[in-house]
Amino acid sequence: LSGPRTVVDGVRGETMLAARRLVCSATRLRGPAVARVSFWAQDGPAVSDVTVNINFVDEEGSRATVPGRVGQTLHQVATMHKIDVGAQTMGDPMFKTHSERWTEDLFGEGPQLGYDHVMVSKEWMAKLPPRAPQEVELLSTVWDQEEITESSRLSCMIPITPELDGMTVYLPPRVCDDAP
Repeated sequence: LSGPRTVVDGVRGETMLAARRLVCSATRLRGPAVARVSFWAQDGPAVSDVTVNINFVDEEGSRATVPGRVGQTLHQVATMHKIDVGAQTMGDPMFKTHSERWTEDLFGEGPQLGYDHVMVSKEWMAKLPPRAPQEVELLSTVWDQEEITESSRLSCMIPITPELDGMTVYLPPRVCDDAP
């Protein structure tokens, strides 16, 4: 910082050269930063692109339509909106479906409890991944055979995708899962 110093109203100030450098560097920093923010704001998905509506119907016929985010599980959506679908302890995912032909084993533990039983409307079953053997086993461990149908699923095993917008899920009568 060389150059003559200036005095304004008796207070020693920065040199004019240093002040100009400061303004120029602030402009340079602000320009690309604004460009980066604008780039991400324009190219990112809109909230409506990653939000789906899920309809929950309980055993009394009460309905609740709630928004969920793509990538969550049905259990996470219900829990976020304080809809009791039952307790669940979820281990790491067991697999990840990349395409119709490729399902990658992730060797996770998957679900540990079968209390989060839901029944999915038949028209939506084709849009869901098939039931895993562990899911069928947990359902039969907790629920009676007459309570399990072809549309019975564990809510923690249903990933929310854009195709599930408007899906209706039925909540059967609860099994006591809150031990003292």
